[in-house]
Amino acid sequence: MREDQRFKVILTLFLAFRLMTLVTFLPEDLTRFGDYPYYYQLAKFSDGGHVPFIHYWSEHLPLFPFVSIGVYQLSRVVSGGGYHAYVYLFGALMVAFDTGSLYLFLRLARRLWSRERALQLGWTYSLLFAPFIFCWWTFEAMTAFFMLLALHLLVERQERLSAVAVGLGALTKLVPVLIIPAVVRTRPRRRWLWYVLVVGLVVVPVIGGLLWAGGPYAAASFRSLFSRRSYQTVWALVDGNLRTGLLGPPIDRFDLTEAAAPTGNPAVVPGWLRTGVFGLLGLLIFWRADLENSPRQLVAFVCLTVVLFFLWSKGWSPQWQVFLFPLVLLALPYRRAVLCILTLSLVSLAEWPVLLSRGMNEWLYITVPLRSGLLVLLALDLWKHLHTK
Repeated sequence: MREDQRFKVILTLFLAFRLMTLVTFLPEDLTRFGDYPYYYQLAKFSDGGHVPFIHYWSEHLPLFPFVSIGVYQLSRVVSGGGYHAYVYLFGALMVAFDTGSLYLFLRLARRLWSRERALQLGWTYSLLFAPFIFCWWTFEAMTAFFMLLALHLLVERQERLSAVAVGLGALTKLVPVLIIPAVVRTRPRRRWLWYVLVVGLVVVPVIGGLLWAGGPYAAASFRSLFSRRSYQTVWALVDGNLRTGLLGPPIDRFDLTEAAAPTGNPAVVPGWLRTGVFGLLGLLIFWRADLENSPRQLVAFVCLTVVLFFLWSKGWSPQWQVFLFPLVLLALPYRRAVLCILTLSLVSLAEWPVLLSRGMNEWLYITVPLRSGLLVLLALDLWKHLHTK
């Protein structure tokens, strides 16, 4: 069978499995431990003409909330609305992003590795549990898609299109901007300056337009991204915050004071000290990594940057594995990549939903150090594969 036909088989089975899951299970069961009910409640505000950043603050960056509202309003047109209709349409959209991510992953795998290895990685990716379950729990499939799209275009030396993808990703979640250090490290000054400029041309007009139209609610939205206190990290354990990253009920989004309201104990380790230490570590890696203009090392560098971000961050969300795991598969030797993914998945699933959904928050003293230790080992492995000078 020809290579492209094998890829089509993987993509077809991947897509069919998710669509069959979507139409087989009841929406309440499929989304029970996820955020879809919360997304639905926020989208319902649009019935009264209320939209995020303009009439209420949002803890999410702009792209997802407006996509969610579009899906909600479409569900009303198609079938009269309701939670079931929203889940079917939003779930189908996440499946589309997920399938697009698999396609981009296959293209990257073929570019970075041999034909047989690419097929092996494709089958492995299609069987990963995290992208599957979080397809029904969160919107993280969008973030993964834009990251893989930006990386694919960057490897193919289409820098400006890659920058557009990073910009769109940054309007979904800030993580895709972590690709920029790799661009600066591997491209001449003129090209990486253009890259940063294009990202800015995508992001700044949207942010500026929302600040102009929404005033205090838009400002509160962006302020809320940095005002939250620690959760589900080593920093949270030091602070004594045994909690998840969940905020208050949707109705609180109309209260500007809630955007920066403290949740949990203040930081014991000052943010400037944590940022300074990881900033210096990041600079050391940036200058000493020998990328040799190799696509595989470029992906490993991006993956390492993402892992350092996780270790620095005062909060952790298990859905972040959705965009981490494809990078791990592309960057590391196969067996170590699979072992890393399985162990991280088991620890994260034990944390949520097994323990935290049952109120067993004291187990964070075990799961958080385990996960953090695994991330440290992953960072060391990635560093070793960058062939330092």
